[in-house]
Amino acid sequence: GFPAWQKTGRPVYTEPEFLNMMIEEDGAFVLVDLREPEVAAKDHIPGAVNYPMSELHELYNDLPSDKKKTRIIYYSDNDEDAVRAHRTIRINGYNRGYILNGGIQAWKAKGYAVAHNQLKDEIDYKYKYLPGVVDDKEFKEVVAGKHGDKVILDVRSAGELTKGQIKGSINIPIDTLDNRWSELPKDKEYLAMCSGGNRARMAYMILKDHGYKARYLDAKVKVNKNGTVKSIKMRHN
Repeated sequence: GFPAWQKTGRPVYTEPEFLNMMIEEDGAFVLVDLREPEVAAKDHIPGAVNYPMSELHELYNDLPSDKKKTRIIYYSDNDEDAVRAHRTIRINGYNRGYILNGGIQAWKAKGYAVAHNQLKDEIDYKYKYLPGVVDDKEFKEVVAGKHGDKVILDVRSAGELTKGQIKGSINIPIDTLDNRWSELPKDKEYLAMCSGGNRARMAYMILKDHGYKARYLDAKVKVNKNGTVKSIKMRHN
């Protein structure tokens, strides 16, 4: 799975659309422009800090101390530099690095905003969950019926439900949600769940695209036969 892929050290790419969502929703990440200062200053992605390839040692010194949680997104005018930077920083313990697929050209091609002479002077990072993620405490409160305006949307397959389904949840398997989303009333907030988090995130994206208020549980979830939650293990997202 994805966490195992990250552990191998192979580069993980992220798309301009996801980075734009992270910026719009004030997600927590360090965005690094790897180009030379005079080039980066002319046009860069809003919120970026500038550390050219020759100064990666400075980037390492300035990064937050929490190596397990710090998300770093690298970009340049070529993916090769971003991959090299990721590998260099990863050797020093920062595993959660991502390369902006296609670099700044791909960003511009999507028509997203660029800034001029507004590179950040220092890294300002405070960890928080990715945009759209509901924490396990609130999720358990919804399971207990404490939030009547929120509904759990279980996107697991029918076969998986034989092991147990949370009482009061709605089941629409992820592979049918694209065609069945309109079955859901829009006066509720939907908390999508699955067994590992990936399908729940897909459901969240689908519902957001159709104007729903939604979040998702990015966790490994086990449900008892009687409809109670056996365990929730949040993933480091």
